[in-house]
Amino acid sequence: MTFDVVPITVQVRDQNLRVLAVVTDFTSLTITPRFNAVGAFVLNISADSPKAKYLIPGNGLIIRRGPNVLMSGPIREPNWQRSENDGGSGTLTVNGVDDMALLAGTTCWPNPTATVTSQTDQAYKISGVVAETAMRALVNLNIGPGGQAARKVSNLTLAADGGHGPSITKQLTQFDNLLTALQDIAKTAGLGFRIVQVGSSLQFQVYQPADRSASAKFSFGLGNLADASYSVTAPTCTKALVVTGGSPASRKVKDYTRADATFPGPWIEQFVDLTSVDPASTDLTAQMDQAADEALTSGAAQGNLTMTPIDTPLLQFGRDYAVGDQVSCQVRDDFISDVVREVNTTFDSQGGYVARAVIGSSDSANNQDVLARQFQFIARIFTRLRRLETRKPV
Repeated sequence: MTFDVVPITVQVRDQNLRVLAVVTDFTSLTITPRFNAVGAFVLNISADSPKAKYLIPGNGLIIRRGPNVLMSGPIREPNWQRSENDGGSGTLTVNGVDDMALLAGTTCWPNPTATVTSQTDQAYKISGVVAETAMRALVNLNIGPGGQAARKVSNLTLAADGGHGPSITKQLTQFDNLLTALQDIAKTAGLGFRIVQVGSSLQFQVYQPADRSASAKFSFGLGNLADASYSVTAPTCTKALVVTGGSPASRKVKDYTRADATFPGPWIEQFVDLTSVDPASTDLTAQMDQAADEALTSGAAQGNLTMTPIDTPLLQFGRDYAVGDQVSCQVRDDFISDVVREVNTTFDSQGGYVARAVIGSSDSANNQDVLARQFQFIARIFTRLRRLETRKPV
């Protein structure tokens, strides 16, 4: 059966986000958009191409499928290679990341409106604010239109506030990473966010992911699945011990339990460090509740489905479902529904492509990799050390 496939369009932009050229002669293009995380792209093209001169650091790519922008972001590493058997001038391989990298390279200042030498506040506080509004404020005050001239990204705008998510109350550690802070809020609020080029500007967007589990269904019986594998990892936290106060005399401790029926047995305790928070705070309970919710959500059991979907006339990636959407896939005798975390897609010069999707895991496909766990452990250590710096003397 043949059907029309939504075409891919690759545009090159300059550092001012103006479109310089359209690349139609690439030999292959691999993109990996990730839900609430930094995505990446790799483009291969002949070094003889007249478009090769545009593929340099400082410029970037805008990658569309039909009218939808799948990814936009800066070029990081162009690499040239040629062997004695190659004709022409060799091959140019262009690596890049999506515009979410702006968030990954930013810290949250305790007082975003003050200069770097006047950061006397102990922490940045979010008090009873809707999750989307809080996320927008973090971006706006640190690198957005409301930020200081020395820090703001001049072409970054914010989409309209849709008021998505519950009310949250939390305190950020001094100079927390902006991307990590947004991920923590979005995960418990059930929201998605991204930065993508819209017109001649970059736009920070917060959205409620779409539930397409009834329409985007994958199975071998439906003929839209090439292969699939599924695994489940046990929870790492079913009881959160939230501790506030910097000394035993002022310390307040509360435990929160979230049992997992799939993994019966003894609870799994985790220390949640809020010792930088004043136990006399009027919103202490809300802060403790928020911290516990984040720890229990992150530590819940994870299902991890990796599949290779097949486009059909009724169901195509980039048209009928996208990263962040909830879809369903048949695993043995049952359909499971979860979020599309990332889709690694390779397009060839003839317009064909192969997509490999990761569904359900809170991280990327290799979230159980030893190196990934080591980085997570190191990150927790640094977080605790920063919190020590914010404790009030007693």
